[in-house]
Amino acid sequence: MAGLNFSGYADYKKIEEGKENVSPFEFIPWVLGQCSTVDEAKKLLKNLNLVNINFSDELPLSPLHWLLADKEQSIVVESTKEGLRVFDNPVGVLTNNPTFDYQLFNLNNYRVLSTRTPKNNFSDQIELDIYSRGMGGIGLPGDLSSVSRFVKATFTKLNSVSRSSEYESISQFFIF
Repeated sequence: MAGLNFSGYADYKKIEEGKENVSPFEFIPWVLGQCSTVDEAKKLLKNLNLVNINFSDELPLSPLHWLLADKEQSIVVESTKEGLRVFDNPVGVLTNNPTFDYQLFNLNNYRVLSTRTPKNNFSDQIELDIYSRGMGGIGLPGDLSSVSRFVKATFTKLNSVSRSSEYESISQFFIF
């Protein structure tokens, strides 16, 4: 489980009777102390209210959203002005803000990316050479913004191949 920066979007509520009122700094141990699977966490989260209570007067609340995963699945938890939102996470990746639903929607802009060598769609009137491995990934964002990191991390995670050894699995990331 991880909490990541969610500034400008995180919104914590007042204490509400009948709810599990948990401060964001207590959220990770609260979940992990009671749940061993994502399914258990989903049930627990149905009655959660993330409250606006600081750890101390000297330390402001951290604006966070959370990734929770087990071997089978992953979810994202966000407390926004709209309320508590729990998303199934089909990609198993989370970066800083913006909201998770935006991050997933933004992946639509990268549908043309591929792990395969692209064919020449430029023109049938000119022969263009394949001069490097990885050309199907041309168009992956290269900046350090959280939106770009989300796209790169998702593409890498969903297209990485586990090899028979740790060395072979790690080596796929280094092209010489």
